[in-house]
Amino acid sequence: MGAVELNWPGVRRLGVKAVTGVLAVGVVVGLGVPKTITSASAAAPQTTPAVSVQQAFQPMRVMALGDSITRGNGSPTRSSYRMALKERLLQGGMEINYVGSQNNGTGTDINHEGHGGWSINQLEKHTTAWLDAARPDVVLLHAGTNNIARGHGPYTTARKLSELIDQIRAARPEAYIFVAQIIMSRVPREAAQDRVYNRLIPSLVAAKQDDRLVVVDQSTISGIDLHDLHHPNDFGYAKMAWNWYRAMARVFATSGYTGANPYLMTRTNRCLASKVIIDGAVHHRTECRSWVLRSSTARINGVNRRVRVWQTLREGKQTYSVRKNGKLLTRTRMVQRWTGPGNLLDV
Repeated sequence: MGAVELNWPGVRRLGVKAVTGVLAVGVVVGLGVPKTITSASAAAPQTTPAVSVQQAFQPMRVMALGDSITRGNGSPTRSSYRMALKERLLQGGMEINYVGSQNNGTGTDINHEGHGGWSINQLEKHTTAWLDAARPDVVLLHAGTNNIARGHGPYTTARKLSELIDQIRAARPEAYIFVAQIIMSRVPREAAQDRVYNRLIPSLVAAKQDDRLVVVDQSTISGIDLHDLHHPNDFGYAKMAWNWYRAMARVFATSGYTGANPYLMTRTNRCLASKVIIDGAVHHRTECRSWVLRSSTARINGVNRRVRVWQTLREGKQTYSVRKNGKLLTRTRMVQRWTGPGNLLDV
């Protein structure tokens, strides 16, 4: 195979690697059609200086933007979804470089703009400066959790999200913006408003008629996918990484096996925060256990039905009776039982 020249008009950062006789494309959709020059044309005199493949290739600059979920609260490593997403993209043929003023997580590429406790209103005040400094090609936006938690309401929160998207677009006209429908709070009032807010997001995005604006559904992360009331555990973050990856793969045409789909797993490890009372004092702890997706019977609308539920084996005391020398005695023993998560609000 002869020399290959990549000519994608209007694209500053290619995300493409070429190696002896092989062209590996990491960015395709929306960036125009790659043009190749045949061996004969490549042999013609060049009027511009040659640029090496290594000089031409730069990883896509990705900004993860949001609150403490983006930062990684709930995970002992504070890696959030970011490290798992980076690995999946690399396996799929796309190399990225995280950018931002914050850094948390494992490894060397740990920059982000996840700010704990911040609402969309607070993010707006700094976003333009962050974008100007970091110059991302891709923005992953997960925002609104703290607005809902503070009682701003889903409609007001959706309007603020729309304004933030417009702000990002003004600062980065050519960037791809992936907008999340947010993960679900365990707090019932907040969860109800999360559902309304999430339903509003696709329509507000569609109204902008922007082909570089993509909605990503993260609302399936809930319940025992969370470490506490609002933040995913590592398994929840693995689900988030999968959802981001699937959306990005459709845009950037990544392919191949990138690891197991967490939604198909039937056995996982999850760490959940819990509250315990010891000698009258309240203590908070994290309990990490193996969970299995099992068939169980549940009464739904007055009818017993077989359902699939996540359960874990717990050890507890069982009281039983024995007769000895004509007397009925009570004994206790330790047994293991399959149980659910219990009260997920008691954290």
